[in-house]
Amino acid sequence: MILLVVWDGLRPDMIGDDLTPYLARMGREGVFCRSSHAVWPSATRINAAALTTGCYPAKHGLVDNELYVPAVDPAKPFSCADWRLLQAMADAEGGPLLTAPTLGQVLQQHGRRMASGGSGSPGTTYLTNPTVTGPIVNWAVAWPAAFAAELRARYRAFGDDQADSVTRNRLVIDALREVLLPATAPDVVTLWLTEPDHAQHGYGLRSAEAVAMLRHVDAEVEALVIELSATLDEPLTVFCLSDHGFDTIGYEHPVQAALIEAGFKATPDSTDVVRASNSLYLDAATLPRVGELASWLLEQPWVSAVFVRDDLWCAPGVACSGALPQSAAGGGHRRAAPLMYSPRWSDGVNGEGVPGLVAGRSGGNVATHGSTSPYALHNTLVAWGAGIKRQTVSDVPCGIVDLAPTVLHLLGIVPPATMDGRVLYELLAEGPAPETVPVSASTREGVGATRRQVARYAEACGKAYLEQVAIEA
Repeated sequence: MILLVVWDGLRPDMIGDDLTPYLARMGREGVFCRSSHAVWPSATRINAAALTTGCYPAKHGLVDNELYVPAVDPAKPFSCADWRLLQAMADAEGGPLLTAPTLGQVLQQHGRRMASGGSGSPGTTYLTNPTVTGPIVNWAVAWPAAFAAELRARYRAFGDDQADSVTRNRLVIDALREVLLPATAPDVVTLWLTEPDHAQHGYGLRSAEAVAMLRHVDAEVEALVIELSATLDEPLTVFCLSDHGFDTIGYEHPVQAALIEAGFKATPDSTDVVRASNSLYLDAATLPRVGELASWLLEQPWVSAVFVRDDLWCAPGVACSGALPQSAAGGGHRRAAPLMYSPRWSDGVNGEGVPGLVAGRSGGNVATHGSTSPYALHNTLVAWGAGIKRQTVSDVPCGIVDLAPTVLHLLGIVPPATMDGRVLYELLAEGPAPETVPVSASTREGVGATRRQVARYAEACGKAYLEQVAIEA
């Protein structure tokens, strides 16, 4: 069996004997990847879709953590944490939620089984297998409906919206151990744990609360893996990963007020320009100003990157001075907003000495993610068990899009050509030593009136992974 455990928001520099002793030990016994990358925007739901499709947003279509879809809500954006609204978007379009084949679908086509669990938002858990080719359990809901009824009868905490993260983690792990695994004998299991994300948002990186959650998740994962290793009739392969990294909020992010003051947006509630996370949606009357707005954004002190949807970036008569096309960051899907941007980031440190500061919205959080900083874009990837090298450190660039093709390869299934990711041969027991894999770097620039943005990539095996985008002049 292959087990993929997602520690939501775990920065790789948080792994150590003091905070995550089990994961640190397994990183030494198996393979620790020091150059793994999330997909931008460096947020949860985008990377859930990347994990399950092996694709970037340009293909899988989950383009931001919030979306503005007038057919779902003409007045305001909705959060992709709500699986019902995600499905409503797909239903309004008359097509699938994710516009690329999923790991669950490919496994089903080859007679293999998948099960999924998640203690985070229902939307995140749903995205791990949105066609429900296998049973899925979330703390609040489960699929299919008959399975949800069984969980409701069996677990007191199921559906309790007052339950804390520890309770939700325990519920989902218990449901996997006691119900899903015995009933379905899956070949692949995804387990998405909501911490340390929540603690880091609310209290900060290396805060006492975040440290407690890191140790909690570490102990839960250790207990689960030990039990599975002892009880399964087949070898176990484990991938522990995160969906994104994290930054501390250190700068003002006055996007709404600035848009109004600059004359691009009429009022806070107007739909001429609608902000949804990293996206700016423009109505028909405002769309001709996309180049002007892109150039203005690049000049703002709270911005570190500006991307224009590819069909507009190259459109005749549109001058997007300094902006890069969304494809430069893996985007450009038809669902994407005309403009996407990253808030400003820097290498500054928080009160605990953790590097990475970013401009963020007010609202109580002290840390966040979603930027083009290396602290948000670098994610965790540790692997061990059947078919994996031992006592290896890999500096070969890789990313979350590579997990699905690697899982399929381990099961003897050729990954479909639709996947953007690659098989991580350098992690596999019979693959090349990581130090023998050629690695290179590249850049792409956008030059505006007074500022220049630079996108930096790490490259290996014909793939380029976004390292960071920043204003460098």
